[in-house]
Amino acid sequence: MDTIKYGLKFAAVGGLLYLLGLYLIHLGGLDFSSISDWWFRGILVFFVLITIVVKKGQNNGFLNFEEGFKVGMVTTVFLTVFIAIGTWLYCDYLNPMYTDNYKEQYRALHYEQMMREYIAKKWERDTITPGAIDTVQGGLDLNEKYVGHLFTTAGQVQSNFLHSFFWGIMISLTVALLARNVDED
Repeated sequence: MDTIKYGLKFAAVGGLLYLLGLYLIHLGGLDFSSISDWWFRGILVFFVLITIVVKKGQNNGFLNFEEGFKVGMVTTVFLTVFIAIGTWLYCDYLNPMYTDNYKEQYRALHYEQMMREYIAKKWERDTITPGAIDTVQGGLDLNEKYVGHLFTTAGQVQSNFLHSFFWGIMISLTVALLARNVDED
């Protein structure tokens, strides 16, 4: 029970900082820069790591793998839920145009990449033709059928939930292995 309260406390702070950071990134106009990705990663790494390290400190420097992994996983579970809730609040209330803008950014990035691929490599030309534009737009439309769920709030929530849970497990495993220090009496 103490482990649950302990993990919940750190995860709640992490979830609030995640949402606040997203909002500040949005206010700075950096929604689609790598800083939002690094913010997501940093919150996960910092709060899972800090719970395991603080737990080790509470045990006078001794921590076995099981204890470390357990506290890391409890924090991961709660933090994953808070990140999912924060993503939902962000997409629906703090930045309701996020998913539409995300779709535009996705299309713009892939448009440039596909134009270079088709014009320079496939058609071996150095000018853009109307046929090239139509082909690329058609390819983007087709691609959007497969990834279109990501351009919804539900898709963003599910994506962040799955990513944070997976990376939380990996961080918990890694930190629990590195932080373990057992009494060898």
